[in-house]
Amino acid sequence: MSMTMTSHSPYSAQPRPVPVSVQILSTILYGAFAITAIAKAFPMFWPAGFVLAIILGWRGGFVSQNAPQMNPEEIVERVRALSPEAKQRSTGNSSFDAYREDTLKRLEEEQDSFEGFLERLRSARDKQEFDNFMDERIQSARSETAAQDD
Repeated sequence: MSMTMTSHSPYSAQPRPVPVSVQILSTILYGAFAITAIAKAFPMFWPAGFVLAIILGWRGGFVSQNAPQMNPEEIVERVRALSPEAKQRSTGNSSFDAYREDTLKRLEEEQDSFEGFLERLRSARDKQEFDNFMDERIQSARSETAAQDD
């Protein structure tokens, strides 16, 4: 009986594309680095700052230019998969999808009900504070009137 052995090397012949999160993070970090470096270089010697700005702008980021990049459609699809609307997609199990929809609807109704309750509670507290303020004001006005009458 012959066994076929396949080696799964961590360094495969075909390089993996750079993950979207790494691309986004590297772009943000590169932008922060480039702006800081240029802002520091310009006051020292403006031609050096100008050349640095051109080089950093042309370079474009920390991600290696030789690394395989994802196509824009795939990046957009992965970012959309993280959005709340993506949760509304079907799992293929109709009973689970119905249960999930019912649960989400019930939770939204409970949240709306709770927010309404909090609003009524705040309104009652504000009314009570206002009534107490008015009662104190009336009491102080009566005591001032009584003091003036004496």
